[in-house]
Amino acid sequence: MDVVVTKPQLEPALKLANELFLKLEAAGHRVMFAPSDRTYARASFDEHEHPSKKPRPRYPALWSPSKPTVVFVGTVAIGMTLFEMTEDLEARYIDGKYVPTSKIPSQQMRRLSPTWNWSTRMDFATGRLCIRAFSPYPWTDWSQSWKESKQGSLRGQLDEIVQQLTDAAPVIARLVEEAEEQARIRQQEGMEQIRRREERERIRLQNEAKEQAKTDLLSAIKHWDDIKRIQAFFSDAENSVSNLPEAARCIAMDKLAQARELVGELDPLKALLEWKGPRER
Repeated sequence: MDVVVTKPQLEPALKLANELFLKLEAAGHRVMFAPSDRTYARASFDEHEHPSKKPRPRYPALWSPSKPTVVFVGTVAIGMTLFEMTEDLEARYIDGKYVPTSKIPSQQMRRLSPTWNWSTRMDFATGRLCIRAFSPYPWTDWSQSWKESKQGSLRGQLDEIVQQLTDAAPVIARLVEEAEEQARIRQQEGMEQIRRREERERIRLQNEAKEQAKTDLLSAIKHWDDIKRIQAFFSDAENSVSNLPEAARCIAMDKLAQARELVGELDPLKALLEWKGPRER
């Protein structure tokens, strides 16, 4: 049960929650912990009776249940929280605890040393309860609160609260439909962004493959030219050597053999066959 109160207010809070839940069930609405059929989130809340316009971080955080308490009006879930409100008051530190200045007798106040006892502002429980209903569906913003003006005053409003919760169900259902439609649009936009990114990457890789293929082809052509020039050199040299005297011819042929061995295999088609076109990459 989603009840957040101080110890003195625990029993009154449980009685109020029980009365509310019985009235909801009598109206045909189921009250339970949120089921696991979909995502239900407990909305955060400010327990201050008069919340500040600026967000105030709370440390330590208030207790919260592992699952929100929800009431099903038909098929629509409405989250429910019952909590004790707090108020921001000026306080003094006396006998190991903070006490609201308004509750310190005037005689005791006069005896307090301004040097060793200074005022600060603290949150104090008011003893008054607040019933808060909210939409537990993601991406939907709806909530309504009913606050006690004095202790016990909410009991007389329970029938009205049940009716207002019943009336809120179609509103929340519409918000859920809108949120789901927006989620569908965001999903489509996300998928479209992924498709465009993949398309850009495909084009980039394609262009990169073309450029690399062109570079490799120019390198193969240059290698082909080099081989042809070397082959022409050896062919011309062998023709020239044949006209030399025998002794010089033997020396020249030996040097040509060493040169061929140093250059290695000369196959102009090898570089072309090893070259990969853009579609092969």
